[in-house]
Amino acid sequence: WMNTREGPVIGSAVRLHAPHALELSRTARAPTLRTMRRWAEDEIVIPDGPYKGRRFNCERQPFTGLWLDALDSGLWRRAALTGPTQFGKSLLGFVLPALYHLFECQETIILGLPHLDMAGDKWREDLLPAIEAGPYREHLPRSGTGSRGGSPTAIQFRHGPTLRFMSGSSSDKARSAFTARVVIITEVDGMDAPGETSKEADPITQLEARTRAYGNRARIYLECTPSTSEGRIWKEITDGGTDSRLALRCPHCEAFSTPGREHLAGWQDAENLMDAKDGAGIVCPACGAEWSETDRRKANLGAVLIHG
Repeated sequence: WMNTREGPVIGSAVRLHAPHALELSRTARAPTLRTMRRWAEDEIVIPDGPYKGRRFNCERQPFTGLWLDALDSGLWRRAALTGPTQFGKSLLGFVLPALYHLFECQETIILGLPHLDMAGDKWREDLLPAIEAGPYREHLPRSGTGSRGGSPTAIQFRHGPTLRFMSGSSSDKARSAFTARVVIITEVDGMDAPGETSKEADPITQLEARTRAYGNRARIYLECTPSTSEGRIWKEITDGGTDSRLALRCPHCEAFSTPGREHLAGWQDAENLMDAKDGAGIVCPACGAEWSETDRRKANLGAVLIHG
């Protein structure tokens, strides 16, 4: 529809030569987003540790693929991850989701923390190394917040999206002044306290409320090492959550089970830590067979995710 001196003209078109038409068609189409798993294996380079400089690969730790596949399934808009220390929770629970939404989806996100003075450490120690190790380093700001030290409250990347830090100790008014489709909260148990001025909701619930305008399109990620059975992350998973766990198939009886601390044997009579390490092994909860290191690796390769 165009308005001309002679009046409105409906159905007018601009004639384009074929090359220009193809270019217009290409740029007008929305980009196809990869799944988080596909994107991570395509783009993420490990910034430190024994696999430094190598691409992220779910085959190294098979459970990582189960977690990412669950996120990619679209069945849930809230996801909570927990586990022991030093097993990759930070990478899986908040670094990968943060980078995926910032760079693949190209959208602004909120990163929730117990205290805002933790923002600088999370940025420098977790997020920045992962960005600098891969192809997205060209999007880092060259000046302003995020280009130097300190504790940032917001970092705008060169391609547009903003990473906004919010804390559980911030005023309720500060939390309510910013909205985003994606909220990622790390160190969840440290935020499990009432708001300073609001009596209606705790800080986590208030942070999640920043996504309310997006309805079912909103995405919430929570990550933390469990503190106690009464901690927020444990309750998120078990009370009203799916209570999802890794089930391993025993190489001996082929039954699926979820081994726990009580199924670690062979360390009780050790004289020192080294003997305990050498003598410890998993005992199958179903048949009682002790797994060798080869058995353990085989069981993990065949792991499945089961929901309570």
